[in-house]
Amino acid sequence: MPTHRISLPGFILIMIAGLSPAGADVGPTLDALRGADYMKGKQSFQSRCSACHTLADSSGDIAGPNLWGIFDRVAGKKSGFTYSAALRDAAFPWSPARLDAWLADPRGYLPGNIMGIPEAVPAAERLNILSFLMIETGAVDWPRPETNFADAQTDASRPPSERFPSFWNHLMFNTARYRWENAAAGEDYSFDAYFKTDGTVVTSEKRVTGFWHITARNFFCYALTGMPVGVGHMVECFPVAAMAIPRFAEELWVSKPQPGVQLHGGMIAGRPDWVYGGPAP
Repeated sequence: MPTHRISLPGFILIMIAGLSPAGADVGPTLDALRGADYMKGKQSFQSRCSACHTLADSSGDIAGPNLWGIFDRVAGKKSGFTYSAALRDAAFPWSPARLDAWLADPRGYLPGNIMGIPEAVPAAERLNILSFLMIETGAVDWPRPETNFADAQTDASRPPSERFPSFWNHLMFNTARYRWENAAAGEDYSFDAYFKTDGTVVTSEKRVTGFWHITARNFFCYALTGMPVGVGHMVECFPVAAMAIPRFAEELWVSKPQPGVQLHGGMIAGRPDWVYGGPAP
């Protein structure tokens, strides 16, 4: 597969022939990427990608690999991360054109991959995400806009249902499904959680209850207690934007709330009537 490296100020653009079975991926131009909206790219990344990927050089992997230096590495080859067979066998170097094509058709571009993003990302949004990624993963030396991201958010004096309507409707009226896994301790425990609009959490296990809170930095934090595993309780936080786009699957993310524990999380459409006042189970 022939490659051509073009050195430009602040960026080395890799042009690759034969990028896909349908032919070469052209992708956005360098000028278009340089002129994209950084803040919109950041917002899109947080809503679509941050639940699974970190960006900083010092950050670790979560459900997906850390993306620092992504444009300097070959797909499926980041040390220490377990990839699907489709990505392990891909053997192509990442480029803006490659990633643009991937996000345009997450399932079809590389059949067999397991990335948890079911829908295609619109072209304008992909451009902003790519530009943001290039800045945040060290691929370019373009200056980062000084706009304070918190200032770009909706008025914090308004209730969460108005500030984050998509997130609110998704999390408050559907079912969060969890599976607690600790192989060393022989623990494999599943339960459903229901986040309620009054700040409480109830679950399919009567003894497991909790509460939630949205911080000043727009992180959704929740605590659960009464679990018959581990130390019996857990606390987790994630960006509100990470749940802003409705997605439904038995497993959408994996976290590590305690040493040795993997907490598999997913979203199931709907919830029982008893959660909001119906007969209890």
